[in-house]
Amino acid sequence: MCVRRKILVIDDDPVIREILKSVLEKADYEVVLADNGLSGLEAAKRDSPDLVITDGLLPKLHGFLVCKQIKEFEPPPKVIILTGLYTKPTYKWDVKRDYNADDLLAKPVEPAALIKCVKKHLADLTTLQSAYALPSELPARDSQLDRGPAPKAEPDVAIGFRFSATEMEEIFNGWAVPCS
Repeated sequence: MCVRRKILVIDDDPVIREILKSVLEKADYEVVLADNGLSGLEAAKRDSPDLVITDGLLPKLHGFLVCKQIKEFEPPPKVIILTGLYTKPTYKWDVKRDYNADDLLAKPVEPAALIKCVKKHLADLTTLQSAYALPSELPARDSQLDRGPAPKAEPDVAIGFRFSATEMEEIFNGWAVPCS
C-alpha cells in the first residue's frame, strides 16, 4: 500500500495557495494549507507534514524564521521556500546555510519545476528514512545486487557539505565565468 505524502503550503496570497494546492493534489500529494507564519508553524506541529512549502515573506512570522523553527522538529520535514523577492543567486546558499532550508525557488514557479523539486526532496527523505530503518523495515534485497554498502561521500572540508552539480548550476546560473 502506498501512503500519500503530506505537504504543508504556507502562503498569505489565497490565489497562490489554491494554485499550489491544485498542482500538488494533481501530483497525488495530500495538501494542508496555512495563511501566515504562525498558523503555518502550528499546522506543521499538528499535521507532521513530510515537506513544507513556504513563502519567504509572510505576515506574523517571516517565512525564513518559520523554516528555521520547523527544521528544529524531530524529525524535521523538508522545507522549500518560495520567493519573488529574494532572487539573487547567493540567497539560495544563504537560506540553506542560515535557515536550514532544503531549497529556494523563485516565484512564479512553473508547476513542472515545483513538482520536480518536491519529488527530489521527498526522494531524499525516503533515502534518509531507509538509512535509519530497522533491518525488519527494509525491503528484501536481491542477493545478486547486494554488493555491500555504497561508499560514503567525503564532506567538503571548507564548508562541511557539498552541493550537487545541479544545485551548483542553479546557484551560479547566469554568472560570468573567468577565462584562463
